[in-house]
Amino acid sequence: MKHQQTSTSSGFVIGGKRILTNAHSVENYSQVKVRRKGFDTKFLANVICIGRECDMALLTVDDPEFWADINPVDFGELPHLQETVTVIGYPVGGDNLSVTQGVVSRIDMQEYAHASTELLAVQIDAAINPGNSGGPVFNNE
Repeated sequence: MKHQQTSTSSGFVIGGKRILTNAHSVENYSQVKVRRKGFDTKFLANVICIGRECDMALLTVDDPEFWADINPVDFGELPHLQETVTVIGYPVGGDNLSVTQGVVSRIDMQEYAHASTELLAVQIDAAINPGNSGGPVFNNE
Protein backbone atom coordinates (compact mmCIF):
# COMPACT_ATOMS: atom_id res chain seq x y z
CA MET A 1 0.00 0.00 0.00
CA LYS A 2 1.37 3.42 -0.98
CA HIS A 3 1.43 6.19 1.56
CA GLN A 4 -0.05 9.57 0.77
CA GLN A 5 2.56 12.08 -0.33
CA THR A 6 2.53 15.82 -0.76
CA SER A 7 4.69 18.02 -2.90
CA THR A 8 5.20 21.74 -3.26
CA SER A 9 5.86 23.48 -6.54
CA SER A 10 5.42 26.82 -8.19
CA GLY A 11 3.30 27.80 -11.15
CA PHE A 12 1.95 30.89 -12.84
CA VAL A 13 -1.31 32.08 -14.35
CA ILE A 14 -1.56 32.34 -18.13
CA GLY A 15 -4.50 33.36 -20.33
CA GLY A 16 -7.76 31.44 -20.39
CA LYS A 17 -7.90 30.97 -16.60
CA ARG A 18 -5.11 28.41 -16.68
CA ILE A 19 -2.10 27.77 -14.48
CA LEU A 20 1.13 26.49 -16.03
CA THR A 21 3.42 24.32 -13.92
CA ASN A 22 5.69 21.29 -14.32
CA ALA A 23 4.31 17.81 -15.01
CA HIS A 24 6.47 16.33 -12.27
CA SER A 25 4.70 18.69 -9.85
CA VAL A 26 1.38 16.87 -10.35
CA GLU A 27 2.39 13.38 -11.43
CA ASN A 28 0.55 10.64 -9.57
CA TYR A 29 -1.84 13.23 -8.15
CA SER A 30 -5.13 12.43 -6.48
CA GLN A 31 -5.86 16.02 -5.48
CA VAL A 32 -4.19 19.30 -6.41
CA LYS A 33 -4.58 22.49 -4.40
CA VAL A 34 -3.20 25.89 -5.32
CA ARG A 35 -2.73 29.08 -3.39
CA ARG A 36 -2.32 32.65 -4.58
CA LYS A 37 0.39 34.97 -3.31
CA GLY A 38 -0.92 36.77 -0.24
CA PHE A 39 -3.85 34.36 0.30
CA ASP A 40 -4.15 31.72 3.01
CA THR A 41 -6.94 29.89 1.17
CA LYS A 42 -6.03 26.81 -0.83
CA PHE A 43 -8.22 26.30 -3.89
CA LEU A 44 -9.00 22.92 -5.41
CA ALA A 45 -7.47 22.76 -8.91
CA ASN A 46 -8.37 20.57 -11.87
CA VAL A 47 -5.61 19.12 -14.00
CA ILE A 48 -6.47 19.94 -17.63
CA CYS A 49 -3.54 18.08 -19.17
CA ILE A 50 -0.10 16.71 -18.40
CA GLY A 51 2.69 16.70 -20.99
CA ARG A 52 5.21 14.31 -19.48
CA GLU A 53 7.37 14.43 -22.60
CA CYS A 54 7.95 18.18 -22.03
CA ASP A 55 7.42 18.30 -18.23
CA MET A 56 4.52 20.74 -18.43
CA ALA A 57 1.03 20.66 -16.93
CA LEU A 58 -2.00 22.91 -17.21
CA LEU A 59 -4.39 23.42 -14.31
CA THR A 60 -7.52 25.45 -13.75
CA VAL A 61 -9.63 26.43 -10.74
CA ASP A 62 -13.44 26.51 -10.78
CA ASP A 63 -13.78 28.91 -7.84
CA PRO A 64 -14.16 32.49 -9.22
CA GLU A 65 -12.58 33.91 -6.05
CA PHE A 66 -9.22 32.52 -7.19
CA TRP A 67 -9.33 34.54 -10.43
CA ALA A 68 -10.45 37.86 -8.91
CA ASP A 69 -8.07 40.72 -9.84
CA ILE A 70 -5.41 38.37 -11.21
CA ASN A 71 -3.21 39.35 -14.14
CA PRO A 72 -2.01 36.51 -16.36
CA VAL A 73 1.58 36.33 -17.56
CA ASP A 74 2.09 36.89 -21.28
CA PHE A 75 4.69 34.85 -23.12
CA GLY A 76 7.48 36.86 -24.73
CA GLU A 77 10.45 36.17 -26.95
CA LEU A 78 13.19 33.77 -25.94
CA PRO A 79 16.03 35.47 -24.09
CA HIS A 80 19.43 35.77 -25.78
CA LEU A 81 22.73 34.25 -24.70
CA GLN A 82 24.30 36.16 -21.80
CA GLU A 83 21.00 37.97 -21.12
CA THR A 84 20.12 38.48 -17.45
CA VAL A 85 16.90 36.73 -16.39
CA THR A 86 14.88 36.63 -13.17
CA VAL A 87 13.48 33.40 -11.71
CA ILE A 88 10.43 33.56 -9.45
CA GLY A 89 8.96 30.82 -7.28
CA TYR A 90 8.01 29.57 -3.85
CA PRO A 91 10.72 27.25 -2.55
CA VAL A 92 9.99 24.67 0.13
CA GLY A 93 10.18 25.93 3.69
CA GLY A 94 8.67 29.38 3.32
CA ASP A 95 5.61 31.37 2.37
CA ASN A 96 7.48 34.21 0.72
CA LEU A 97 8.28 34.69 -2.92
CA SER A 98 11.84 33.82 -3.93
CA VAL A 99 13.49 35.95 -6.60
CA THR A 100 16.88 35.02 -8.03
CA GLN A 101 18.74 36.28 -11.06
CA GLY A 102 21.04 34.59 -13.49
CA VAL A 103 22.40 34.66 -17.01
CA VAL A 104 21.37 32.59 -20.02
CA SER A 105 24.38 30.40 -20.67
CA ARG A 106 23.02 28.07 -23.36
CA ILE A 107 20.12 27.73 -25.79
CA ASP A 108 20.14 24.36 -27.49
CA MET A 109 18.15 21.26 -28.34
CA GLN A 110 18.61 18.76 -25.51
CA GLU A 111 17.29 15.28 -24.86
CA TYR A 112 14.75 15.40 -22.06
CA ALA A 113 15.22 12.83 -19.31
CA HIS A 114 11.56 11.70 -19.23
CA ALA A 115 11.10 11.30 -22.98
CA SER A 116 13.04 10.02 -25.92
CA THR A 117 12.84 13.32 -27.75
CA GLU A 118 14.86 16.49 -28.04
CA LEU A 119 13.33 19.79 -26.91
CA LEU A 120 14.53 23.37 -26.98
CA ALA A 121 16.16 24.15 -23.64
CA VAL A 122 17.33 27.43 -22.17
CA GLN A 123 20.02 26.89 -19.54
CA ILE A 124 20.49 29.55 -16.89
CA ASP A 125 22.85 29.84 -13.94
CA ALA A 126 20.30 31.19 -11.42
CA ALA A 127 19.80 29.33 -8.14
CA ILE A 128 16.74 27.08 -8.39
CA ASN A 129 15.63 25.75 -5.01
CA PRO A 130 13.34 22.76 -4.34
CA GLY A 131 9.76 23.96 -4.78
CA ASN A 132 10.70 26.56 -7.42
CA SER A 133 9.86 24.05 -10.17
CA GLY A 134 7.14 25.42 -12.41
CA GLY A 135 7.80 29.08 -11.68
CA PRO A 136 8.35 31.57 -14.49
CA VAL A 137 11.57 33.06 -15.79
CA PHE A 138 11.47 36.68 -16.96
CA ASN A 139 13.84 38.74 -19.04
CA ASN A 140 13.89 42.54 -18.99
CA GLU A 141 11.10 42.84 -21.54
